[in-house]
Amino acid sequence: MLLTINSYLLLLPASIKPFNLRLPFTPVAVAVPSTVAQVQAAVACGAHAKVLITANSGGHSYASHGLRGEDGHLMIDMRLFNDVTVESSSGIAVVGVGGRLGNIAQSLFNNGERAVSHGTCPGVGIGGHVIGGGYGFSSRTHGLALDNLVEAQVVLANSTVVTASVTENSDLFWAIRGAGASYGIITNYKFQTYPAPAQSITFQYPLNLSQKEVKAVYMTLQHYASTTMPGGMSMRLFVNADFIALMGVFYGTKQAFQTAIQPILRKVGNPTGEVSQMGYLDTLSTFAYGNLTLPLDYDVHETFFSKSLMTAAVTDAVADAFWAYLPVAKSVKREWFLLIDLHGGPSSAISKVPANATSYAHRHTIFKYEFYDRVTNGTYPSDGFSFFNDWVATITNTMNPSGVGMYINYADPTLTTEEAQHYYWLDHYSRLEDIKKAYDPTNIFSNPQSVGRGN
Repeated sequence: MLLTINSYLLLLPASIKPFNLRLPFTPVAVAVPSTVAQVQAAVACGAHAKVLITANSGGHSYASHGLRGEDGHLMIDMRLFNDVTVESSSGIAVVGVGGRLGNIAQSLFNNGERAVSHGTCPGVGIGGHVIGGGYGFSSRTHGLALDNLVEAQVVLANSTVVTASVTENSDLFWAIRGAGASYGIITNYKFQTYPAPAQSITFQYPLNLSQKEVKAVYMTLQHYASTTMPGGMSMRLFVNADFIALMGVFYGTKQAFQTAIQPILRKVGNPTGEVSQMGYLDTLSTFAYGNLTLPLDYDVHETFFSKSLMTAAVTDAVADAFWAYLPVAKSVKREWFLLIDLHGGPSSAISKVPANATSYAHRHTIFKYEFYDRVTNGTYPSDGFSFFNDWVATITNTMNPSGVGMYINYADPTLTTEEAQHYYWLDHYSRLEDIKKAYDPTNIFSNPQSVGRGN
């Protein structure tokens, strides 16, 4: 089936190639609009044809939600909405949702050396990144990407265009900051930018640890995040089959960094690490592991399975159960890794935002986990899913459910609809469902894990 709206609705094989090659889906058609009016027309066409509609920003959804995680949708590819402008007097930036993080960061810096909080991967599209949270190495200092958002322009299911902010359609604004893909097609964002830091410290400390020692480091990091960790410090524990390290970014002077990091280093054996002082864009490049400048026809794909966790403070018993799985993990010889980010705590800008201020449901979280299992050649093994499912279960089966969530930006298609709705949005889900009924009563913006699916 091929829908036609003038010349901008067509099938594009490159547009429908997913980032995660394990999850290919075929839409009925792809719209590539360049104006808001064309987005409206595409939504009206899909609604008239009773076809489910999805927006695609950068195409990096781990569950291929840019293709809506299933066949048969009308996909609206927002790649041409990639302009960035900055108002010099206010520092407000207007950003098209099809822009990628690396290009946007450079544009903001080139317009008065401004910045906005976001993640590390330069190829990620800002559209989906923001509405899921948008965590990165500046988030403990400046909040999530969605915390920097002051306004969004949204095309609704009835094809009208509205502004969502704290003063206009405030319920919709609350909802899109954590669950935005369920409510409409966002065309642009307005962010309150901040001055890009003149310098920062990047660091990496390799750790030679036994299973028991890894658990002790983990608990040390939890205590640090919950007590004395400064707001300028962002840190993660990196784990794979052959390597464990502490790494991150500190926004401040080298002397202040040494003061902040020493209590941790003393407790993990005083490892020798790599510490560098650099400017803002160089800091981004360090953790981008590649070029910040990306072409419009960016074409990067992998074959993988990924999961996430978000946990409040864990007990010794939960930590024991979690790290007891490490020998099993080390026996898996695929290119897997686990990132455990220090997400919250009293000094974190994320945790300082009231729990109900946005639909992002994880303000109380101390640790954010990304489990990523990749194959470089061939297909992902059919018996591979239990590897991470069983590891995650060591926490979900032993920890108080009120302290466990999952991060939608690391979407996991092995979750049922009900599991996803619970873990992604926790006790915010009921309100999200009510807002969904008001703005999208026929549920045309839907995927297997979206708000309203299955009801």
